[in-house]
Amino acid sequence: MKKLKYFLLAILVMFLSYNTVNAKEINHFTTKATDEIILEGTYNSSVVAAGQSVDFSGIVKGIAIGAGNKIELNGQTDYSILAGNNINIKGKVNNDSFIAGNIITIEDTATIDRDIVIAGSDIELNGTFSRNVSVYGNKVTVKNANIKGNLKVYSERVTIQKESYIAGTLFYPEDSIYKASDDAVITNVEKTPAIKTQDDEDYFDTISGKLFSFLCLALIFAAISLFIPKALNNINDKYEKFELGEAVEVFTKGLVILILVPVIAILLCCTMIGIPLGIIIIMLYGICIYTSTVFTGYLIGYKIWQKFFDKDAHILFFGLIGLFVLLILNLIPGVRTLVSIISTLVGLGLIFDCIKK
Repeated sequence: MKKLKYFLLAILVMFLSYNTVNAKEINHFTTKATDEIILEGTYNSSVVAAGQSVDFSGIVKGIAIGAGNKIELNGQTDYSILAGNNINIKGKVNNDSFIAGNIITIEDTATIDRDIVIAGSDIELNGTFSRNVSVYGNKVTVKNANIKGNLKVYSERVTIQKESYIAGTLFYPEDSIYKASDDAVITNVEKTPAIKTQDDEDYFDTISGKLFSFLCLALIFAAISLFIPKALNNINDKYEKFELGEAVEVFTKGLVILILVPVIAILLCCTMIGIPLGIIIIMLYGICIYTSTVFTGYLIGYKIWQKFFDKDAHILFFGLIGLFVLLILNLIPGVRTLVSIISTLVGLGLIFDCIKK
């Protein structure tokens, strides 16, 4: 569980880095980032809020994305993605929800109308859950919860108190410390493989590694969108119509750069006066390789938004959509390697276009 704590701490640090960004509102997408945020009223859009304290007290007709030290959801939202140190849910989520943090409490008044995934250290479940609940944590307490679906717990300590009701099946690891009150109503109980098996550790390492990489790339993309937005606008202009010919062209450019640049750098390092330039090229080459996924993700997000919505939105939104799509693809065994290769080559081609422009 130490790895889980480090992972959640990394999430917190990555998101809190946005505290210096000014608040901005857009017709179809709203973002806010200050030390203390209270979101009241009705938002006919998705909302991203990051700060020391974030309170979703209003109605969000979209996705409520919050990050900070203290996160509260007292209002209502269609979907929620929350990450922070201390998270408290008292309101209603009409659809699915994902929560990651240290201390997470779902209060009696909370209602989750579809599935929810929770990852944290100390987790307490109350309220009403209309479908399935998946919980990953160090300590999980089901205190006064009405769960109408299945409850899958991945934890070292699981406690089910007498006020709890689980209509589906409770799954918990066979090596966890499990305590259930005789007065608790549980339709079915099944043990899952031990939490400390090598397969589980490998699987969790893969998931946490990919999520951490996603957050790092999202932070890098935010910096690019703030300081050099023209680079991203150049991509919009050049690939307004991204057909097969353009795809082959940008892929080929990336392949040429991938092969040719190291050769040039090595040749320069073979000469006395070319060594400094060769070292600089190698360093820039490594930076381009790492950030190539950011540019590929932006292009994917831009084309998805253009295809299905065709409305103006902030470039930060495009990048988050594309990076999230790449995250999902990288979690699929058998295709992640191919996805990584293609995203790297396409990204290198896009970087070349931006520099050339």
